[in-house]
Amino acid sequence: MPEKPRTVLNNKDGSTLVYIAQGEFIMGHTQFGIERPPHRVKLSSFWIGQTEVTNAAYRQFVEETGHTPSAYADDDDFNKDDQPVVGVNWDEAVAFCQWAGGRLPTEAEWEFAARGTDGRLYPWGNDSPKPTRAVYGHTRSKTATPAKVGSKPGDQSPSGVLDMAGNVLEWCSDFAARYPTNSTEPIVDPHGPPDGTERIMRGGCWKYHEITLRAPQRLFTLPNLRRNYAGFRLARDA
Repeated sequence: MPEKPRTVLNNKDGSTLVYIAQGEFIMGHTQFGIERPPHRVKLSSFWIGQTEVTNAAYRQFVEETGHTPSAYADDDDFNKDDQPVVGVNWDEAVAFCQWAGGRLPTEAEWEFAARGTDGRLYPWGNDSPKPTRAVYGHTRSKTATPAKVGSKPGDQSPSGVLDMAGNVLEWCSDFAARYPTNSTEPIVDPHGPPDGTERIMRGGCWKYHEITLRAPQRLFTLPNLRRNYAGFRLARDA
């Protein structure tokens, strides 16, 4: 089991943030082209949400700012306080994070928080996913929904961050692009390319199959996407 994480309460939205100490790891994988090549990344310390942002927190943001509600704010299957907020596009996720005193995690931060330094394939290690460990695989279900955040304690990273394999996909700050192919020294605090048409999403979700739960998995996604299997989590500089 992971060591007890160092945490802090984010007063603005009431969420718990986990401290991720600076470090170096191998980002990416050899299995799929979009994840190649594996390359060394060195990151500064940062904080990241222990769970995805909840409906309760997003509702507070909307009430205080007058911002657009989530696309599923009136859907009782997706709007429970302790479920992750879904139906939020990239710009809306950014706006929430700024209101909450933080930002979206970079793609590298997200993967480091999910995998740690030992090259594991899933947040919990290299064992294959099971329905008792993560929320996923309800592709054909007409009744499945996101679970309460943190409801699968087995879906826990080495740092003590929860739900990084299943439940909902998560926006990252980066524009989407292939990884660099000519880096020999560690890339320090990468933020992705300066422009582009798509953004990065990470993690698996309640709807997708087992293969998508791999920590190096990455999705190139149009930033206006608002779906019932896509949310985000808060990050903050240390």
